[in-house]
Amino acid sequence: MLQRALTALRGLRPALAVLVPTLSLMAGCAHTPPAARSDALSIPVAQHGDFDHYTLALTWQPGFCTDRHGPSCQPDQPHTPVIGLHGLWASLPSDLVHDGLPVTMWWNKGCDIYNHDDTPPRLSPVLAKRLSMTVAHTRSSLVTHEYTKHVQCFGMNAERFFMVASTLRDRFAAGPVGRDLEHDAGQEISKADVLASFEKAYGPLPQRGLQFRCNTDAQGQTVLAQLWFTLDPRGLGRFPAASGFLPSPDVQDNCPARFHVPAWPATAQAG
Repeated sequence: MLQRALTALRGLRPALAVLVPTLSLMAGCAHTPPAARSDALSIPVAQHGDFDHYTLALTWQPGFCTDRHGPSCQPDQPHTPVIGLHGLWASLPSDLVHDGLPVTMWWNKGCDIYNHDDTPPRLSPVLAKRLSMTVAHTRSSLVTHEYTKHVQCFGMNAERFFMVASTLRDRFAAGPVGRDLEHDAGQEISKADVLASFEKAYGPLPQRGLQFRCNTDAQGQTVLAQLWFTLDPRGLGRFPAASGFLPSPDVQDNCPARFHVPAWPATAQAG
């Protein structure tokens, strides 16, 4: 009887050899929390990375490129797309908060507070061409300005940074609110209507999650120039879903309740 039991156990050894490690692995999985899911559009930050939020600034190009004196962009300014990229700005890092630096000084100087470096970013030809179509052609390079003021002191990779910012622009422009704005070109619209459309498409926004910036054109008309979104640095991949937003601590909206969405002049030639 004993001999028969020992023989049976020997027959089970190969199966046990496979089963025991498998059970151990399953037990380990039961007690090990899953790895945190990384954001698909995260931007690694090498230094000063303890800021609260990003401001994604998108431009309505016909309004961004005008002021009281007339056109403010270069003659080669592309006329498509009309929704452009201005920047993706990190908020005040905590070391400067602790030093008591006014947030307005951070807005004015940015990375120059740490170190002045006007070296242009090194970008692939494909990305440089993409930015040339979506970043306004100002008198000096806006891409270089954005990099030196808002990127270089954080040790962010320039290619990654502008790729992420461009992807965020593309997502908004391709969505229902971006398409509605294109349809409204040449008309006066309500800020409340835009916010309502955004929340219908993407969910309830936190306080000042989306703010509007307007210019005044040569005819004295208030025109849409920019849309500023306050975003969670850990949730960029969720944009434009409202779950990726944070409340803005600062009132930066300067548009009235109703404003004009300008179109490019009919006689102007695209660059």
